[in-house]
Amino acid sequence: MPTIKEMLAANEQWANDIKEADPQYFIRAAKEQKPELLWVGCADSRVGPDQLIGLPMGSIFVHRNIGNIFATNDLNCLAVLEYAIDELRVPHIIVCGHYRCGGVQAAMTHSGIQPVDLWLDQIRFIYQRHKDELGELDKMARWNRLAELNVEAQVHNICRNTVVREAWKRGQEVNVLGLIYDIHDGRLKQLGLEFRSQAEWEAHYS
Repeated sequence: MPTIKEMLAANEQWANDIKEADPQYFIRAAKEQKPELLWVGCADSRVGPDQLIGLPMGSIFVHRNIGNIFATNDLNCLAVLEYAIDELRVPHIIVCGHYRCGGVQAAMTHSGIQPVDLWLDQIRFIYQRHKDELGELDKMARWNRLAELNVEAQVHNICRNTVVREAWKRGQEVNVLGLIYDIHDGRLKQLGLEFRSQAEWEAHYS
C-alpha cells in the first residue's frame, strides 16, 4: 500500500502526462461531462469499468455497490439513474456482474441483520426464486449461475423503472444491457439481455 505522499506524487505525474499528451483535456473536462454510458457494477476492487472496456476517462458514469444491485427502493440507485437519463442523456446502461462475486456467495451461504446482510437479501430472494434450477448444480456452477441471474434481475429492475419507461415513451435512446465478467481471464460475456424499448423488454419477460 503506497503512502499518501506516494499517491499524491503519482497523481501529479498522471496529471502532467495527460496535459502533455492533450493540453486542452482538463479545460474540456471542467466544462461539462458527456458520458456514453451508465455502468452499474460491483464494488469489487478487481472489476473497474474503465479498464474492462477501454473507454477514455469521462466516458462512463459509474454506480457501484456490493453485488451490482439496482435496488428499486434505494434513493442512491434511483437518483443515479434519473440523473444519468434525464440530465446527462446517457444512451447506454450496462449492468455488469462477475463470477466469484463475494456478495453472491454471501447471499447463498448465510443471512443476518447487519447492513450488508440486509442489502444482500435482494440476491437471496433471487436465489429462492430459482432454487430448483440452482439446486441441480454443483457449488461452483451454482455460484456462477446465481451471478448471472442476479444481473438479469437488475436489468429487469432498471427496465421497469419509471425513469426508463418514460424515456422510452418519449423516444429517447436508452439501451439496457446485461454483462458478466470472468475474473479468471478478463473477458466480458453477453447474457442475451439487451433492450432498446419497452416492447423488447416486455417480449423477453412475457
